[in-house]
Order: sequence, then C-alpha cells, then structure tokens
Amino acid sequence: MAVLSGDWPRYEGIEFIHCAGRRFPRSLRATSFARAACRKIAEMPPALVQSNDRLPCCDVFRAGEGVHAAYLAERRRFETRLGRAATALSPFHRQTLRLERTTYASPRLKAVIAISKMVAEDIIRHYDYPAERVHHVPNGVDLDRFNLELRQQHRAAVRAQLDVDDNRPVVLFVGSGFARKGLLPLMKAVATLDGEPEVWVIGHDSRANAFKQAGDRLGLGARLRMLGPQKDMLPWYGAADIAVLPSIYDPFGTVVIEAMASGLPAVVSTGCGARELVDRFEPTLVCDAASLNDLAAGLARALQLSSRPETAAKARAAAEHYDFNVMIRRMIALYESIDLR
Repeated sequence: MAVLSGDWPRYEGIEFIHCAGRRFPRSLRATSFARAACRKIAEMPPALVQSNDRLPCCDVFRAGEGVHAAYLAERRRFETRLGRAATALSPFHRQTLRLERTTYASPRLKAVIAISKMVAEDIIRHYDYPAERVHHVPNGVDLDRFNLELRQQHRAAVRAQLDVDDNRPVVLFVGSGFARKGLLPLMKAVATLDGEPEVWVIGHDSRANAFKQAGDRLGLGARLRMLGPQKDMLPWYGAADIAVLPSIYDPFGTVVIEAMASGLPAVVSTGCGARELVDRFEPTLVCDAASLNDLAAGLARALQLSSRPETAAKARAAAEHYDFNVMIRRMIALYESIDLR
C-alpha cells in the first residue's frame, strides 16, 4: 500500500509518497494537488487508486466531504441575497465545482463510496452518476469505546467540575466551524425552551467570542459554555443529556453515532447525513435548521426522551448498525469486487 499526500504519519508496511500542489491561492489548492497526484499516479505501476479528495484519475472515490454542489444549494437557503451573489462569484466554489464535475465524469472512476444515504442521493441527483456504482458505506463507531457506562463513569464528576446540577438539562454541540455546523440557530432555539438548558460547545472557531456575545444577547449568559477542543470526548458524552448537530450541510456527522452509541438522543438537521441513523431511533428529531420552531420542537422532544429509562438503550441500538468492524468488511468487499481491466 502507498499513500500520496502532502503530509502523512509513517506506518510500517505503508509507503509514503510526498505529493504537494500549490498552497496559494486557496481557490487552486485542491486542483493543483489533483494535477500533481495524477502525474505521480501516471508514473506508477498499475494499481487500485482510491482517493478521499476529488481526483479525476482515481478508480474509487470516497466522497467523505459530501457533494459541494449540494452544500451550496443548501447554503443558499440560509444566505442573504448579497451572500448568495458572493458565493456564486467565489473562485474557490467555482473551482471546487469544476473539479467535482471532472471527478464524476472521469472514465477511470469505477465506484464511489458515499458515507451516507443523503450523499449517495446528492451524487446521483447533481451528477447523474449511475446508482449501481454508488456504494453506501457510512462512518463507523467503536462500540466498545462509546458505551452506556459513560454516564455512570463521568456524569457526576464533569457536572461537579462545572458546578452544574444533575437535574439541569444539558445540550451538547460538537464541531468546528460553528456557522456551518448551525450553532447560531441552535442557540436561538435553546433560548425559547423552558427549563433553562445549558449549551456546551466543544470545538474550535476563530469567531468563538462573537458566538458567545450572540448568546449573551439571546439571554443564554452563563448557560452557554464555550469549552474549546477536547481530546477525550467520553466524559462529555457521559455528562450531557442530548447531542445536537443542526448543520447547514454535513455529509455524515460522526458525533451523532458516538453520542447515540453512548446513549444520548441526537437532534440533527435535514442537511445532515446522520439523519439516517436518527430516523432509526426517532424521526421527529430530524429538523429543518432554517426553522426556529422546528428545531426548538426537536430539542424539546429529545430532552423529554432523555429522561426516560429506556431511551439510552434505544439510541444505542440504532447506533449498533454502524459498527466500525462491519464498515471495514464492507470496504474490503468493495475492493475485491472491482475489476481494474
């Protein structure tokens, strides 16, 4: 096995081949890397090439970032008229769309891995790619690591550290890039709820202070806790009551399977690929993030469910369909089915 990348940690048995394109301008970064990678691949002996980036010379493309055309379509619902015009004229978005079209039109491309049913549908709808060559292989979860014991292990200690009562509802938001992940709609919805829930925000955003100030204006005050990035998520899943990912567009949302494997109900947007998992558990928790009322109703419903003894096991049962080892076997089966001739 060989890995072509600008940077990659060394592992025994894996050859690292350095490949880098231009860093600037940002609009040409992905295209420049794709050209450099395709030149390298053309010089190598024949092999199965899988790419996790848009690449016109791969055999298998894992659409881990989703479909950029679908993201832009969903984003337009949240933008002002001026914002939509700026997006349409953006060199970055125009170049990304061009590279995406070239990737799906490549005669070499034999299979596409879609990490959610939503992404699979987006690929077929936007690029008319043959449905039989789109393979649904979602992100997996380590069911041993994320488990129902986390509540017993961590809830009391984490809440004591933050001086939060055991009976105070806690909404957990995990993700970086707060605007795209839907933090502002979440804060607005929480501000309308009874019971004064807290919102714990884990992740990085250069504008975190601006979101904190917005929370203050909404009346959340100290109930909005900006906790920054956390290396170990287990204590936070154990201490919260529900998880929320109201993204404008998210190809899957690993936080959702981790949270549900840990027994938490999860609220997601219609633009989140993990909605397929939430649908298995409770379809009313899939909300339109553009609708304050819809999102607030989903949050209220999830908090209500979190107080029921049977909820944790039901959330866990939905997540068990996404066992990491099962997804590995599905990937291997796909590789073995591909004819490189």
